[in-house]
Order: sequence, then structure tokens, then C-alpha cells
Amino acid sequence: MYPYIFSIEIPWFNITLEPRFYGLFYAVSVLIGSRIVRTEIERRRINLSENEAMNMTMLIFLAGLIGGRMYEVVFEWSNYYGFQPFWKVFAIWEGGLAIHGGILGGIISLFIYCRIKKISLAAILDIGALCMILGQTLGRWGNFTNGEAAGPITEFWTGIVFPAGTAVDHYAHGAPVHPTMVYESLGNFLILALLWKLRPRNFRPGMLGAVYLITYSALRSVLTPLRMDNQYFVIADTKILAAYAISILLAGVGLFWIFQQKLWLPDEALSRKA
Repeated sequence: MYPYIFSIEIPWFNITLEPRFYGLFYAVSVLIGSRIVRTEIERRRINLSENEAMNMTMLIFLAGLIGGRMYEVVFEWSNYYGFQPFWKVFAIWEGGLAIHGGILGGIISLFIYCRIKKISLAAILDIGALCMILGQTLGRWGNFTNGEAAGPITEFWTGIVFPAGTAVDHYAHGAPVHPTMVYESLGNFLILALLWKLRPRNFRPGMLGAVYLITYSALRSVLTPLRMDNQYFVIADTKILAAYAISILLAGVGLFWIFQQKLWLPDEALSRKA
């Protein structure tokens, strides 16, 4: 298992080209996500052209990428990035994208985009939720090929031995570990299937986005004890798992949004357009 798809040396320039599986999975996510965006914009009768839909897809992706990387660098600065060459901050092909930072980055960028375009934020967040969970489902396999974001040593039948030199092997030393990234990918796929099942139902805009926040927060909270790379907030000398704190916050926002806006009721605007 290697993190790159192939390796080609270019002797004249002393360069080795090694395209990463990590990038491939995200590229596939963007391609599929762009199709979802165009389909949903048409179905929901949102006033955006096809070019604007593609631009919005790239906006979601890039904002999530930047937010995820910023989150990771801030939390791991004292442990890793502060001791590395500065260019390592931008080396996303080596991994290091925190999903909670990606979610926050995506939400903030869509809020700004919707204000500029004067379109429904709730409806766009529904579409964004489908794209986000798709990207998470495929992106976790990038963690797998990179040999990162795994769990503790285990004798359970799902245990996997990662190659020497990977982040996992630094603590596992050849022992099998829980492939937590695979567990999460499967869980993300179930969330994607749920959202896709709910998609054609005539809920008020925002329902899919709220369900995404709640279900992913629950999944991440369940899997957090099986992650060896957890990050912490330190408040008054007390360590608080960042994944738990942010999951509780996001799930609370989702629940509040559902009940405050009564999102289970039919979308009358969509019914009139139909």
C-alpha cells in the first residue's frame, strides 16, 4: 500500500512525480458533487446558471479545504508544524485536513455566497450537506492510503497492519490497529444514503443540512474513542476533546434549527412551483 498512485522520476529536473490517492478521491468527489449541485439547483428551482452552479461547487470544495487545513495547522502547530519548514503548512497532499474545520469553512463561505447572490441559504446548505458527506465518504479512503487517522492496537478481526513509515506504524510498530477511517467512511455512506432518501421529500429548506449536522456529529462522537490523533481544547488547565465539543455544538445547532424553523413541515414555495 502506497499513498501515491504511481511514481515517475524526471532526471533532468531532479523531480519525482507522485500523484496521491488522497487527491484522486477528492477530485472524484468534486466531479460527482458538481453533478449533484446542478441537479438539485434545477429541482429546487434556484436562480443560478450552470456556470454559477459549478462555481459554487468549487467554492464549497476550496472553502472546506482551507477551513480543514487551518483547523489542523492551528491545533497541531506546537506538536508538528512549528518544527517543520513553513511550506509544510500547505502540503495537503500529505494529509492533515480536519473535517470540523472543513464544515465550518463551508458554512461560512456559503453564507457569504448566498448573501451576495440573494438566494436561500437553507436550500444551498441542503445541497452542500450532500456534497460534504460524499467528500467525507471518499476522502477517508485517502486517509487509509496515507496510513493515518486510525485507531489503537487491536486483536479484533477488523484490525489492519499498516506499512512501516506511515503515521499509524509510528505507534503500532507492525501490530494490527482499528481502521477507524474505514469505519467512518462506511458510516458516512449510511448518512449519505439517508440524506439521499430524504432529498425528494417536501421538507422546508434546511432539513438536510440539519440532519447532516446531527448524524455526522453522532457518528464522530461514537468513533472519537477509536482515534489516536484526537485534538484538545485546554480551558483552565482542563483538556476537552475538540471533536466532542464541536460535535455537541453542531448537533445542537441542527436540533435548534429543526425545531425553531419547523423544518419537518412541507415547503409551500416548492409546492407552488411544482
